[in-house]
Amino acid sequence: MAIRPASFFRSGSAALMTVARPRVIVLTIAKHAPIFGVLCLPPGAWALVEGDWLLAAVLLAPALLAGAVHLAARRHPLPDDLRGLEAMMTVALVFLIAALLTLPAFVVLGMPPVDAFFEAVSGITTTGLTVAQEAESWPFAGHVLRGWMQWCGGLVIATAVLALLLPRGRPARRLGRVDIPQGDRISSTRQQARQLLTVYGALTLAMVALTILVIPDWREALVLTLSAISTAGFSPRADSLASYSPLGQGMVMLSCVLGAVSLLVFVHLGQGRFREAWQLGSAQRVAAALAVMLVVYLAAVAIISTDRELTLYEHALNLISGLTTAGFSTGPVYDAGPALLILLLAMLWGGDAGSTAGGLKLSRLHVCIGAMVHAVQHVRLTDHAVVPLRHEGHPVSAEALVRLLAFVLIYLSFAGLLWFHFLAHGYAPLPALFDSISTLSTVGLSTGAVGPDMPVDLKLSVAFAMWLGRLEFIAVLALLLPRSWARAS
Repeated sequence: MAIRPASFFRSGSAALMTVARPRVIVLTIAKHAPIFGVLCLPPGAWALVEGDWLLAAVLLAPALLAGAVHLAARRHPLPDDLRGLEAMMTVALVFLIAALLTLPAFVVLGMPPVDAFFEAVSGITTTGLTVAQEAESWPFAGHVLRGWMQWCGGLVIATAVLALLLPRGRPARRLGRVDIPQGDRISSTRQQARQLLTVYGALTLAMVALTILVIPDWREALVLTLSAISTAGFSPRADSLASYSPLGQGMVMLSCVLGAVSLLVFVHLGQGRFREAWQLGSAQRVAAALAVMLVVYLAAVAIISTDRELTLYEHALNLISGLTTAGFSTGPVYDAGPALLILLLAMLWGGDAGSTAGGLKLSRLHVCIGAMVHAVQHVRLTDHAVVPLRHEGHPVSAEALVRLLAFVLIYLSFAGLLWFHFLAHGYAPLPALFDSISTLSTVGLSTGAVGPDMPVDLKLSVAFAMWLGRLEFIAVLALLLPRSWARAS
């Protein structure tokens, strides 16, 4: 008698599960090819103007290749039965391909291949962790490349194809329902995706204009704003924001705060729908989180710390950078004590859903707090009372709670694995934990654990974690699971 192996994860839904079709995924990626041109063309043109011919060549070549692929794929429409699994895998692969296409540019800038891959992944995932050792000596086109990659990774990659290239239909709706833009289905329709891209571009232009007024070098103001609006953290200076004026630092942080608010708020404001913008609750959540965290963090700094290297203003900007998951710094972050733990919690939760920020998201924290209050109140209800958990006035479904629980558990599990990898290489526990959370929340702040001297295997682990965190895990896990490609026998 044959004995069938038992599985803890076996369920009756296996027969209903679909698998990915490689041919469809390849075609869908080809439909995204113009994105790669958009990614490589501006920094390539900048390098051309600067006379850096080799850097221009390795950036313009992928742009030309992307154009050729798009022309070849135009006559082949996507199938009407494009599956949600295939849409998720496509977007995950688009981020990875974008990093691989820009990798040669970082090699030309003088980075070893593994470091170049790390830098490219950090850029496209809007993280801002860096292993570059002499970035200040780069031609300025290198800084444009990093800032532009982060700006594209913040929203453009996830919405541009839906907004500008695909016709209306089921494939567009499938791609629009992918939960890639940091946990909120903000590109659920083609019209909404266009509105979001318009708002994203308008916010960027407005903040570039304001930042130029307080940062004398307009080129630095440009790349800083590109990074800040996408809540990333690459800076053309080795000390991040430390050597800029207080006003310049504050203006960059303002861009980060705007980037941490749901972009739908600005869509409603642009349409004069102020009530709808307020009812989203995103601006209130970000403002409340900043206020509470700043009070607690600055109190810890003022009462406990004996280090007076930074002013309270600079400490406040570091906290804002962590909460918005931007990753800019005005000086070294604490290497021990309560202040570091508070900053770690800020990075853990991050900005709000529908923004370019990373982390677990403030809207999810709001649901978790509501669930705790609901659980306490539930014991006081009568036996037949039906009082569902609500978020922003709407009932929270059991499916949404399951997704929330799964996401939090997956996040914490991978944070633990990455932390253990740091510890296995002899890093101190608290700095290693801080940098692990910074990686998965796509923040970019570091206590020094992440750097050019990391072992190669750890650099690859951190790069993988940045990819996971930007895509919120599920898409990457689906891509890597064998059962996503073939049915179990």
